[in-house]
Amino acid sequence: MRLKHVLPLRKEVSMHFILGTIILALFILAIRVIWHTLKSARLWFSQHWALWQTARLRQASVMPALLPPRFTAQNSLPATDWETLSQTVRQGILERNNRPTYRLETLDIELQVKQKTQAIMLADIEIAKLQLSLAQAQELLAQPAKKRRKTQVEVPAKRPNPASELRKALGSGKEGSRSAVH
Repeated sequence: MRLKHVLPLRKEVSMHFILGTIILALFILAIRVIWHTLKSARLWFSQHWALWQTARLRQASVMPALLPPRFTAQNSLPATDWETLSQTVRQGILERNNRPTYRLETLDIELQVKQKTQAIMLADIEIAKLQLSLAQAQELLAQPAKKRRKTQVEVPAKRPNPASELRKALGSGKEGSRSAVH
């Protein structure tokens, strides 16, 4: 009798153990997901804070006169010399444009453009030729069909069979004599 009561108890204990293990695994998984989310959010906020700081400093150095002093990181920034800055940019552009490789690159690009334009024109000419031949074919198909005349083909004269001629000759004599007899 005692064994009957112990056996259901073992089933309940094993079921509780399995459910407890599953719940523990889900709890650990949930903690890891939350931890990863918080870590990603902290990283995202730190990156955006750094970007905001660099943008704020960059704005202060590019346009110091337009920003009030409370937004600039340094109140005593040197004045920007726009003339020297524009001369430097012009010089850089002129150096880039006068490089032999730059001229070669631009000539190569122009050549490619002209070759592609030529290919497009040749394709247009071919399309026009095909449209012309299509129009001619449509005109031929649109015309009503002419009735053909039966042409009489000259058939070489048949040579009569000598046996049939002989029968005709013999038969005509017999028919004449028969009609006379009858």
